[in-house]
Amino acid sequence: MTCRKSARFAALALCVLAPWALPAAAQPSGESLNPVTVRATAHFDSGRSVILPADQARLLADVAELKDVSWQNVTAVGHADSVGTGALNQRLSERRADAVKAYLVEKGLDAGMIHTDARGENEPVADNESAEGRRQNRRTEVVFEGVRANPR
Repeated sequence: MTCRKSARFAALALCVLAPWALPAAAQPSGESLNPVTVRATAHFDSGRSVILPADQARLLADVAELKDVSWQNVTAVGHADSVGTGALNQRLSERRADAVKAYLVEKGLDAGMIHTDARGENEPVADNESAEGRRQNRRTEVVFEGVRANPR
């Protein structure tokens, strides 16, 4: 297991396990591992792939509070609203997912544990007919997965 402390978030210590579970001999006696999942969302201005400042701190807020979790995997999935062509929105959603990955690496996460995907305009969470709906659809959804030792 490797641990890194984030320079910007002093309380955030990220411990990364291999993508497979610890062998039984490596687990502390009398403890089991319980999965932990944290979800976050980063939003973007129209046509841009820069995370909105209000979402930057929120991306890691819940993760930073879970000091006893060993983070194993992070998935960032970029999305776009329906303004523009499908090909343009696909590329934009890829850049948004990559921007989130770069931000998380800058904050101390291992790039090898972060996976990206892009869905373009294909999975809206709101109606693209309104400005508010389009704002909600310009996003990258992030899922942090890890394990926590639980005494039996």
